[in-house]
Amino acid sequence: MPLSKTLRDICVPLSEYPNLSDTATLHDAFAALKAGFEAGRRFRHVLVLNAQDQLVGILGMRDILRGLFPDYLRTGELSRYEAPLPDFPALTLIWAETFQSQSLEAAKRPVRDFMGAVPDRIGPDDPITKAAYLMVIHDTSMLPVVEGERLVGVVRMIDVFNEASKVVLHG
Repeated sequence: MPLSKTLRDICVPLSEYPNLSDTATLHDAFAALKAGFEAGRRFRHVLVLNAQDQLVGILGMRDILRGLFPDYLRTGELSRYEAPLPDFPALTLIWAETFQSQSLEAAKRPVRDFMGAVPDRIGPDDPITKAAYLMVIHDTSMLPVVEGERLVGVVRMIDVFNEASKVVLHG
């Protein structure tokens, strides 16, 4: 059984994938993913779109949780100091004491402050093998599917894996 399907056959349409405006907040990102979980959809990313519905970023669960970190746990900001890095696991004990109030405040910040860059884009008529290659080489678990300049959906690692498993397990 050759792997002859295209990404059009397996991609998740944009209308079914969590997406937010770049002006949305971390609270909105939590709500979007939580709503998906409650509906039985286990998405791990939120697409971030600008006012023209163009994809401008990707917000993963890791990015969302990092957005809740207090300043003293943001390693990028600490790297400017010459002193040895503090014991971060110990600092999480301090964060535990103020987690609720700090998280509620951090949740008001815009997603654009925490979103990651858009990974490679792929076309709906591209072969699944191209998606597999790009995901492995660029260590990403999802790729935006773009037709012309218009975002039409997302292909996830699990979708590609499921198609490859059909070939491997059933010939």
